[in-house]
Amino acid sequence: MKFGIFPTEGGDSWDGVNETCRRAESVGFRSCWVNDHQATEGDNYWPSPLTRLTSIGTATDELELVTSVLILPLYHPLHVAQRAAMLDNISGGRLTLGVGLGYVEKEFDAFDAPMDERAGRMIEGIRFIDEFLSSEEPISYECPFFEVEDWQPLPKTVQNPRPSLWIGGWGDKQIARSVKFSDAWVPGVVADLETVQDRKEKQRAVADERGVDWASVEHPLMREAVIGRTEAEVRERREYVHRTYRDEYGGEFSHPLMTADSVEQFESLAEDRFIYGTPEQIVEQIEDIRDRFPLDHLALRFHHSGMSTEMVRDQIELFGDEVIPEFS
Repeated sequence: MKFGIFPTEGGDSWDGVNETCRRAESVGFRSCWVNDHQATEGDNYWPSPLTRLTSIGTATDELELVTSVLILPLYHPLHVAQRAAMLDNISGGRLTLGVGLGYVEKEFDAFDAPMDERAGRMIEGIRFIDEFLSSEEPISYECPFFEVEDWQPLPKTVQNPRPSLWIGGWGDKQIARSVKFSDAWVPGVVADLETVQDRKEKQRAVADERGVDWASVEHPLMREAVIGRTEAEVRERREYVHRTYRDEYGGEFSHPLMTADSVEQFESLAEDRFIYGTPEQIVEQIEDIRDRFPLDHLALRFHHSGMSTEMVRDQIELFGDEVIPEFS
C-alpha cells in the first residue's frame, strides 16, 4: 500500500514546503497531494494546485503528485490539460489529476462560472482532458461550454497513454461519473468511514453494471491524521485538528457532509472519521479500514491551523518510521 501526505499549506509564505516533502519522501511516503480552494481566508488553504505541485515535483525525486481535487468547472479544460501535460513532463511522469465539481458558491462567482452548469462542465472537461492527454494527433472538441478545433496536444505526457484521472465527490451521480469517465473515485477527508463504505458499495455496483474489472480499479482515500509517541502528545496535537474544524464548519459555512453541531466535541467528530493515536493504534485503525473496503493509496493531512512546521515534520517522520514499515 502507498502512503501520501498533504504538505503544509495556507498562510503567506511557501518557505519550508519543499523541505517537508523531501523529508516525507526520505521516510517512505510515496505521494504528495494538494487540494484546490480559491476562497482562501484563514491559514489552511492555497490556490493554484498545479503550480504548487510543479515546485514540489522539481524539489523531489520520486513523489507522485496528486491533485485532490482540482475544481474543474472553474477553469477552461484546455488550460488544465496543457498544464497537466507540462507537469507530467517536468516531473518525469509522476502526475495524477484528480478533479471535482466544487461546492463553494463564492469561488464560482469569482471565476464567473455558473454553478448550475458545474456538472456538465466537469463531464465535458474531463472527457476533453482524457482525449488531449491520450492523443497522438491534433484534436477537435465541441460542447455547449467550450470549443477547440484542430489543436495539437503538446507536450506529450511521459505516462502512456496518459496520467491517471480521478474524480471526487459524494453524490450517486458523481460516483457513477468516476467509473464512467475516470480511473478512480477519491473520497475526501470529511465523511466518516461508514459513508465511504456505503459509497464504495455504490461504486462497485456501477462498475459491475458497466463491466469494469473491480480488481483493476485504483482505491485512494484521504484522511485527517494525528500521531504522537504518547497519549498526552496525541491529545495536545489533536486540538489543532479540532480547532480547524470548529473554525471552518462551526459557523454559517455549509458543507454537504458537515454541520456546526457535528464539530462541537472532538470524540464524536473523530470517531470513525480521523486516523489518530500512537503508532500502534494507527496501525490497527488502518488495518480496520482495509478490512471494510479496498484501499491501496492512503493520503494523510498532518497540518492544521496554528500547527508549527516542526510539529508537522515530526508527525511525518514518526509515521514514516513506525507505521509505514508495517505495511511494506
